[in-house]
Amino acid sequence: MSAVDTVMWRGDADRRLRSTISMLEVYDCEPDWDRLVAAHDWGSRMAPRFRQRVIESPLRTGTPSWEVDPDFDLHYHLRRVRVAGDGSMREVLTLCEQLAMTPLDSARPPWEGYLIDGLADGKTAYFFKAHHALTDGLGAILVLAQLHSTSREPIPGKPQPPAPAPGDLSSLDVLSRQIGEEIRRLPKLAGLAVAGVRAIGDPKRTLRRVLRYGRSVPRVAGMISPPGSPLLAARSLSWRFSAFEVDFAALRAVSSATGASINDVYLGGLIGGFRRYHERMGTVVDTIPVAIPISVREPGDPDGGNRIAVGRLAGPIGIDDPFERVLTIREQVRAARAEPAVDILNTIGPVAAWLPGPLLAQFSGTTSQNDLQASNVPGIPWETFVAGARVERMFPFGPLPGCAVMATMITHNGTACLGLNFDAAAVTEPELFAECVVDGFNEVLDLGDDPGDRLKRVV
Repeated sequence: MSAVDTVMWRGDADRRLRSTISMLEVYDCEPDWDRLVAAHDWGSRMAPRFRQRVIESPLRTGTPSWEVDPDFDLHYHLRRVRVAGDGSMREVLTLCEQLAMTPLDSARPPWEGYLIDGLADGKTAYFFKAHHALTDGLGAILVLAQLHSTSREPIPGKPQPPAPAPGDLSSLDVLSRQIGEEIRRLPKLAGLAVAGVRAIGDPKRTLRRVLRYGRSVPRVAGMISPPGSPLLAARSLSWRFSAFEVDFAALRAVSSATGASINDVYLGGLIGGFRRYHERMGTVVDTIPVAIPISVREPGDPDGGNRIAVGRLAGPIGIDDPFERVLTIREQVRAARAEPAVDILNTIGPVAAWLPGPLLAQFSGTTSQNDLQASNVPGIPWETFVAGARVERMFPFGPLPGCAVMATMITHNGTACLGLNFDAAAVTEPELFAECVVDGFNEVLDLGDDPGDRLKRVV
């Protein structure tokens, strides 16, 4: 397990920092159950990480290890449930909230899948939850894409890798591996020392780099972020989901009209929603602390694990002009990506991983007190099917690692699907908040060529 994954895994010592990521898919009909089971079996052979469990060291410090679970049981991981009530999307999201808040079994591969029957209009849903240490958002999409097909009918000729051989690691084996890793780090540390000695030959340049990096660390670590909004200050263990959708072409049109990226437009819409919510609740705030993930995933990286850094923004909710707000965000995102210390989490991770679990959880909590965390994950840009059912929508929901609201957007077959997970204690007026998100987003969409496109709340 990487050091970043370890921080997420051990953060679960504080129940408020559980790192469960989720995905809700809506199907046009009921998929064939046997084909769905077979697809999961095949997918877990294609991506063996989903057959692996976490083995801790006896000291419960340092990075744990992944090993193939000798007792891997797909019957445990893949389940079938029926939604209560009228089968509405509100009922579905209520069920998904409860499933997402239920902790994963740390003795098994940390993921579960649920086929949800009983939706209105003959539809069916699928809910997938996994620990963030298993993979990041992009990695999850890469894995889930393997369960999808371009046809309702089975496609023959797919590769059929064998099931991975089960592991037999003990806690002492993990400790031995950790010691070996530290020994292998010594040449790298020696290399850094040599580089430091060589840097003495150019002291002015070295000093500039050191000072620049030193000034960057507090910004990246959130030590000098704007204070959180008093309106969103409370935290609890309760998660609440809300879902929205909009034609992706509308976001592209605004991006073209403003010279900003799709992600800048997305953030501008979200922060516009926060601005309206604060106005309606009678609270005046100029900025809020915002965090965005910055992917450092390379083409050759494995699908599992996290390849992310963190960017920090001062969300400009005091700017009422949507064009100015989007451009302000654009410049902040550019500055965040260019921070010398942007990858500090991966740099200090090997040291942080040796902190005891409760202390590491406390460290994680003190560095993630954001009002908004937002990510934008590329999705599957064509029509897809799962076990004979067509995928109509894919709504992602991230965890709440100390933040008030986690927003995640994924684009599926031309539709941008937005999933919001918010702390029920922070957002005390959820219906009003959802209404404000729609209004704030739509004022940004009005900057595009076709003001008829609108963000719509699914539920």
